[in-house]
Amino acid sequence: MPDAKIEKVEKQLQQVFGDEMPANPTKDISAALQLAECLEAKGFSFAMKDCCPKSLDDSLWRAVFSKDETKFMAEDAQSAVAICVAAVDALSSE
Repeated sequence: MPDAKIEKVEKQLQQVFGDEMPANPTKDISAALQLAECLEAKGFSFAMKDCCPKSLDDSLWRAVFSKDETKFMAEDAQSAVAICVAAVDALSSE
C-alpha cells in the first residue's frame, strides 16, 4: 500500500483514538493488535488469516472485523496494515 494511503489510515485512527492510539500501528503488529482489542471492546469480533500459509516468499494477510453480521475486511502484505485498514472501515460504519 502506498505511503500516502497508510498515512491517511493513521490519521483516521488518530481521530478516533486520540492519545489512546498506540504508536505506529501500521508498522507494528503489537500496536495493531492493541487497536483490534479496542474494537473488540466496542462489540466487534476480530479474525486474522494468513492467505499464503505455505509460501516462504509470498505474504498476504486478511484482517476481518465483524459486527451484526456485517464484515469489514482488508488484505495486505503487511499484517499490521491489514488490521488498521479493516479497523478504519469498521469504525466508519458506526
